[in-house]
Amino acid sequence: MLPRLTDEFQVDDWAWLLESLTNEQRIIIWPQLEGKETSSILAAMRDDARQQFVSGISSKELSKALADSTAEEAIEVIDVLPQKVATRLIKRMTKETQAHIKANLNYDEDQVGRYANHDVYTIPTGLSVGELRAELKSNDLPDYTDSFLIVDEDNKLLGEITINELFSAEPEEGVMGLSHFPEQIIKAEDGLLDASNQLKNTNKSMLPVVTEHGELLGRFDVNDALIVFQQHYEEQIAHLGKVSDEDLFAPVLLSARRRAVWLGINLATAFLASFVIGVFDTVLAEVVALAVLMPIVASMGGITGSQTLTLTIRGLATGQLGDANISLLQNKELRVASLNGVLWAVLVAVLTGLWFENAMLSGVIAIALVVNMLVAALFGILIPVALDKLNIDPALAGSVILTTVTDVVGFFVFLGSASLVLI
Repeated sequence: MLPRLTDEFQVDDWAWLLESLTNEQRIIIWPQLEGKETSSILAAMRDDARQQFVSGISSKELSKALADSTAEEAIEVIDVLPQKVATRLIKRMTKETQAHIKANLNYDEDQVGRYANHDVYTIPTGLSVGELRAELKSNDLPDYTDSFLIVDEDNKLLGEITINELFSAEPEEGVMGLSHFPEQIIKAEDGLLDASNQLKNTNKSMLPVVTEHGELLGRFDVNDALIVFQQHYEEQIAHLGKVSDEDLFAPVLLSARRRAVWLGINLATAFLASFVIGVFDTVLAEVVALAVLMPIVASMGGITGSQTLTLTIRGLATGQLGDANISLLQNKELRVASLNGVLWAVLVAVLTGLWFENAMLSGVIAIALVVNMLVAALFGILIPVALDKLNIDPALAGSVILTTVTDVVGFFVFLGSASLVLI
């Protein structure tokens, strides 16, 4: 059953609605959106849902939907468009807009330069305060404007003047004389999340985005940062289930193929742990109590590692953790794991002794617990840091690798020690 459409919907509402439908339903509803801001709606959709939808409608419908696209909207959708539609879309725009799009597309999808907003109020060097005030009376300011950027004839950023500075100055004063170079700028090569955190830590509504040559590419404002944060935290939640940015109603075969990769990785790691257990099958056959206690070793190591892993991923995501302080976190987590390891090892050893009346078995499980918890804490830091340096999302792959490490180490130490002491 299709939902009832309403004129009260805004762009984000329409995008959300389309994402909530199957692709067949999206195609049925789309003609009813004629007259709406269809280009903005397409740009607001999530990548995977947009790609599925675009693949299901004709080039003619798509070109019509994108007829009124802004430069920012074109950049957002251009990667999923058929070549013919993309070319037609660009040619329809002004030369200036085409130049903007070309400049932005020089940057990767995770770099600020790709999405730098060109709707920025720039002023030439020779303007006076009075002239700028008069000019502002006949021009609308872009949203989130709290300062004006001064550029030279080559579009190089020279300085800025805030709104407060402008209206507290004398009319005859020169704007350039009142200006100062921005305390903070964003480089076009910077990552989106890094730029968002940088802006968050200022009292500004926007920051200029400049190229490596000092040219003003555009701006990055609080609305852009909000979108980046929203997408980032949604991705973190999605990664917990290993589904990433998957369209809610993506085709069954596509979803199955994507998830099969992670199921395969999990299966491979499970076989690795099973192989380690198989090496000690003789020990297990002779001392049945080992099989009863094995889950305790694996579980305690897994929990210890996941706690450290979560802390490390959060530090990397917020920018609080870097090369300068990783060793500090590592030392702290190893000390925490040592204290907890000894505490719980003693408790488990006592309970094991009372249960199986075997002091040697108590010692074996105590050693295995301490070693596994220390290894778990160490790799809970090393794994996400290494994955981050390889540009692999730690939230996506970290838990799979860590589980393998704690299972293999835990079983090897526990069963290996038992084979030396108990047999």
